[in-house]
Amino acid sequence: MSIDFQTDSENSGLSPGFFEQRPHLLLMAMILLFLVAGIVRLYHIDAPGVLIDREYTSAIFARAFYFSQTGSVADWQKEIANITKGRQPILEPPITEYLVSLIYWVIGGERLWVAHLLTSIFWLIGGIFFYKAAKMIVSLDAAVIATAYYLLAPLSILISRSFQPDSLMMLLFLISLFGILKYDEQPSFSRLLFAGGITGLALLYRPLVLFIIFGAYTSITIYRQKSWKFVIGRDYLIFMGLSLLPSIVYYGYGIFIAGFLRWKIDSSFRPHLYWHREYWEGWLWLATSEIGLFVFICALLGLPTLRRGLPRALLIGLWGGYMVFGLVFTMHIHTHGYYQAQLIPIVALSFSSLAVLYIDQLKQLGNSWFWWLPVIAALLILLYFDVRTVRESLNSQIFESEQIAQEIGELVNHSSHTVFVSRFYGMPLQYYGELSGTRWPKSIEYWLYRQPGERELSLEERLHGFGYEPEYFIITDFKEFNTRYADLKDYLHEHCWLLFQDEHYLIYDGSCTK
Repeated sequence: MSIDFQTDSENSGLSPGFFEQRPHLLLMAMILLFLVAGIVRLYHIDAPGVLIDREYTSAIFARAFYFSQTGSVADWQKEIANITKGRQPILEPPITEYLVSLIYWVIGGERLWVAHLLTSIFWLIGGIFFYKAAKMIVSLDAAVIATAYYLLAPLSILISRSFQPDSLMMLLFLISLFGILKYDEQPSFSRLLFAGGITGLALLYRPLVLFIIFGAYTSITIYRQKSWKFVIGRDYLIFMGLSLLPSIVYYGYGIFIAGFLRWKIDSSFRPHLYWHREYWEGWLWLATSEIGLFVFICALLGLPTLRRGLPRALLIGLWGGYMVFGLVFTMHIHTHGYYQAQLIPIVALSFSSLAVLYIDQLKQLGNSWFWWLPVIAALLILLYFDVRTVRESLNSQIFESEQIAQEIGELVNHSSHTVFVSRFYGMPLQYYGELSGTRWPKSIEYWLYRQPGERELSLEERLHGFGYEPEYFIITDFKEFNTRYADLKDYLHEHCWLLFQDEHYLIYDGSCTK
């Protein structure tokens, strides 16, 4: 598919904008934009992403896949890798992790920066499809501005260079959106099959985008049909069937038959939160803080500036889909920042037309050379603070160093029967230490995190709830150990031998025969 930087016919009725009059500058601007977006993501490429536990869960999957393909590692390493992988909750199909393992196999070893580079490439390719989709619904100038935000927003940079599935999810979503718009532009059975097929892949891989995709498609269909009555026609049913069938098979089996995905429903959909102010406030705070309050407000103000017809219909569907998404994933929408990733393209499209109107007003103020100076200054300032935000976020993650984790792994003989109090659910400790185990169950201090009727487990229930007899208790998070886990601390001190002690860790004998 070629990358066409010219305007589409959807906008041909509008007065020529800045880039439409200067196609050579458009090409240079887009090349520079993607180049800057790529360079920014290369900063500290070897550092783990901001969602540490998710990052190392993916790394553990990739390691297990890689070890199964290579003969250059010991049998005990393969065994520990498979045990650790088997103890991780199953979410979406591990496509990104498997692709990373293939790259490991080609280069002959594990390198986490490979995963960061791959997910960044996914996001940049998604930017191409986003640009192509944007210029079908807003002006060419607005499409450039929207693409710039999609590529350079702090949340965009942080998520895209993290080893987690959201980059590929966004890529598949944007290809799906582009396919829907192409089908709407010139309906044909082949375009319908493409739109439905790629949507099916997107929902199979990461069904979080189900609501915004269906919101967009349904809203566009209503706009074209001019009535609710004719929405559910043949093409609509074909699109829904192609989109839903793969995910119904996979997730239906995982939830209702095998049961390995049932936990996700219980942990995500908690309708009792509807009646609590903290849920709504948390959702609003997280959305505005992750997107940026000023940008979020501009997005809302920009909606009335969109042209009547397809642009407004599409954005109504996207915003409506996002709202339904938050009403379904009630737990995560107000606690997990990366669940706001879907807002990035929605907000970008919403405020882009308002930004163009502002620039047009600047151009009419006086001298022809003056209008672009404050715009470029604003962009440079935004880019500076974006980079600073990313740098601070990447440098703020504190957990066991690779060296300390490896030392712990050797001291416990790379045991697969450990219990640990460690940051980020012990995922970095397990990965670098090549050991396996279970984190000590956290107490639920914040009442909103509790299910109705849920109670705290007693010390005895926790000690006997691992499914195995612990060989070692590993403590690396002293703050949690000394405050929230006083009962465990007292128990280990009274009943278990302290085998190894260091400023970075405590390791107790799990047999507790003291």
